[in-house]
Amino acid sequence: METLEGMRGADRIARVERAREAQRKRHPLTAEPPAHSRTAYACAGLAGRAPTGGGDVTTVELAATGRRFTALVLDLVIAAASLAAPGTLAAGLQYSVDPDGQGWFLLAFWLLGFVWLTFYGAVFATLWGGTPGMLLTGLRVARLWDGHARPTWRQAVRRARSMAVMGWLVPLLNVVVVLSRLGNVLTERPYHHGAFDTAARTVVVRRPRRP
Repeated sequence: METLEGMRGADRIARVERAREAQRKRHPLTAEPPAHSRTAYACAGLAGRAPTGGGDVTTVELAATGRRFTALVLDLVIAAASLAAPGTLAAGLQYSVDPDGQGWFLLAFWLLGFVWLTFYGAVFATLWGGTPGMLLTGLRVARLWDGHARPTWRQAVRRARSMAVMGWLVPLLNVVVVLSRLGNVLTERPYHHGAFDTAARTVVVRRPRRP
């Protein structure tokens, strides 16, 4: 019996170690940069691995969790405010035409919000390098292993779509997303590379400081 329990314990430890190793390989601070990269990352005094291909290497500072959380809150406020006016107008028109059709309006508004949040995040990241919340807090989105290039349109859409699904399309996850980000702030993690960035192969970094 003890041997069986010991084997189960060893198996759990092995699974945890494999998960940690996979996370290290995905994170820009701990992963080995590809040969073509000329970018190294740092955050809160922690230096990531430098590229080994030779040539000049530029160090880019990753965004800390607290700053990212502030940017997220600002973006939620801005996006919600931008949806309020057309949503109110649409609700008034719906009620004047069909007072009993509020369910259809809510469904349409729910889907419209998802499309708008995806468009909001993708367009701003592609054209200006970050959403308004990010730009106001001194952050920007960049391609993984090229910390100076804006994300491609495909990367920006994938990132924004993932956030819209988690934060809007599935209502119960709205609170979960906010609490998860807040939890990362309270535990004072020195950096945070979200699942959205992992899926899109992007990274959130500090904008270069002006001399």
